[in-house]
Amino acid sequence: MAGEIIYADLRHPGDGFSPAEKRHAPALCPRWHGVVLKVSGLGHLVLLVLVVVLSVQACAGCKLCPQDWQLHGDRCYRLSKETGNWNQGKKGCENQGSQLAMLRDKKEEEYIKNITGGRTQPVWIGLLSSHRNWRWVDNTSLNTKMFRTLQEVDEGCGTLKNKMLEVDICDAEHEWLCQKHPFQLSPSTAGGGKKCEASV
Repeated sequence: MAGEIIYADLRHPGDGFSPAEKRHAPALCPRWHGVVLKVSGLGHLVLLVLVVVLSVQACAGCKLCPQDWQLHGDRCYRLSKETGNWNQGKKGCENQGSQLAMLRDKKEEEYIKNITGGRTQPVWIGLLSSHRNWRWVDNTSLNTKMFRTLQEVDEGCGTLKNKMLEVDICDAEHEWLCQKHPFQLSPSTAGGGKKCEASV
C-alpha cells in the first residue's frame, strides 16, 4: 500500500449534500406560503374589479366645477375676491366663462343667500333696472310673483345684502357672484343613475 493515495469523501454530520449538490437543490417553502400568495393575488384582483365598477357607477353623470367654485344643482357658483362696480363684476364673470348669478327659484335663492351669508356689504348679482324695468343679465324679466318687487328706479343694479334682494347705484363697489354650468364628466344616466358632485 505504500505509495497509494486514498481519497475519501468526508461529510460533516447533518450536512446531507456536497456544495455542488446544494446549489442545485430547490429551496423548500412551507406549503402555506403558496396558499397565502394565491389568496393575496386573488384578493388584489377582486379589489381592482370593485374599484373599476364603483368608479364607473359613481361617475355616471358627474358634474365638476373649477377649483374655488361651489356646485349646487346644475350650476357652479363663485364669490369674487375683488370688488368693482356692476359692469366690472359682469365682465369679471364673463372672463371666467360665466355670468352674474340669477335667481330662478326659491331653492336657488336660498342657496345663493347661504353663499353670500349675512353680509352687511352688498354682493352684485345679475339683475339690472333700465327705465323702471328689472331684467336679468340673460334679458329675462324678474319674476315678481316669486321675488318681492324691488324699488322702481330708472337705473339701478341688483344686490344681495343681509340675505335680501336690494337695489344700489351701479357705480358702487362690491364683490360679485358668478354662476356657470358645470363640466359634465360623462352623460347622465336615465332612470335614476347616481350622480356625483365635485370641484376640480
